[in-house]
Amino acid sequence: MEVHHRSGTHGSAGVTPSIRFEALDSWRGLAALSVVMFHAQIVSHIHDFPIVRAGEALVDFFFVLSGFVIAHAYMDRIRTGQEAGRFLFLRLGRIYPLHVFMLALFLAFETAKAWLPGLTNPADPAFSEANEPATLVSNLLLMHSARPDGLLTWNTPSWSISAEFIAYLLFAAAVLTARRHLVLLCCIAIVLAPAILSLVAPHGMQSTADFGAVRALFGFAAGVLVYRIARPGLIESRREDGTSTTGPASLRWTVAELLVVAIAAGLLVATPETALAYAMPAVYCLVIVVFAIERGWLSRLMKLRPLLFLGAISYSLYMTHMFVLLRTTNVARLADKLLGTEWVTQVGRTARYGGGIDMGNPWLGDLVMLAVVAVTVALSWLTWRYVELPGQELSRRLAPRLFGARRPAARQEKGPLGATL
Repeated sequence: MEVHHRSGTHGSAGVTPSIRFEALDSWRGLAALSVVMFHAQIVSHIHDFPIVRAGEALVDFFFVLSGFVIAHAYMDRIRTGQEAGRFLFLRLGRIYPLHVFMLALFLAFETAKAWLPGLTNPADPAFSEANEPATLVSNLLLMHSARPDGLLTWNTPSWSISAEFIAYLLFAAAVLTARRHLVLLCCIAIVLAPAILSLVAPHGMQSTADFGAVRALFGFAAGVLVYRIARPGLIESRREDGTSTTGPASLRWTVAELLVVAIAAGLLVATPETALAYAMPAVYCLVIVVFAIERGWLSRLMKLRPLLFLGAISYSLYMTHMFVLLRTTNVARLADKLLGTEWVTQVGRTARYGGGIDMGNPWLGDLVMLAVVAVTVALSWLTWRYVELPGQELSRRLAPRLFGARRPAARQEKGPLGATL
């Protein structure tokens, strides 16, 4: 789900200007927060809220958004093998430090489970099944979204990070070797990927550790394609007072923003385990294009500091939340043993991962849910500040040594309607 919106080539004629998609940053943060609550097995009103129960489909929003912003930031930079290597190294520096850090936390707790088995789920003994030592290899190689057995391992949400990195590899190869045919390649991907998911994948658009890379390619290619098509108008709009949120034009854009949000929310709620999931990447494309313009009042609302903060820590939210949720269940299990309560119960579908918390009152469950979200946000700030940012800085420092200084952006050839080839 990881994306980064900051970079872009600087604006002279025919060169893509630097644009910060702040409204999209905030939407990314809100989507990550929804995924946290989706995975929280806590009996509560919040748990049963329709938009929360549909949270799994928001992973496709991350893929589409990633394709959109990666195309904006890097499509015109990758012209040599060296530049492709730089791109992949910087992407690795963005996602890998936190991935490895969380993997180490899970490994440490798995070791502790062997000494304190009473605190853990009896159906999930130490170093068993998904957490066998052998599964560490695919996690370290970021290949755990393409497991033939479909087994979710260790930090289970990280399958999407693996899937996205595979999409990065394919994007770099496509831009480097077939730039003029990028639109065609994206069209092929958004036809073939859902066909494979619907005809071959056991779980279709709910695929994770088996056909997750195909699912990611579907969304990522849609994001690249919509950016490639919308770029001329998007750049012109942002260049010509694109941040204005006053006057009749802003009212029209506000109506458009509210409309696309209503459409996306309505379809999202109707999506779980239905064929509508295949339409969600197209819906997310519409949302992303409208909010990339940033001319409506809702876009202005999305630039409030708390929402921008959520956007900044969204990758950490996504990567840390499963550890917090599982440890919360461990604490509840300990309370059951010490206090004679019966808070731990079966909430999810499987014995291994379905253990959750039922306080006996959904209002108390809401308080527990909010407390868990607060702890996750706090931990995410720490990992963002002390793992993510240092990792990014280190990769930026090493990139010139490994791949040479970045060349100035060259003028680009233009095709029909001003689109860059």
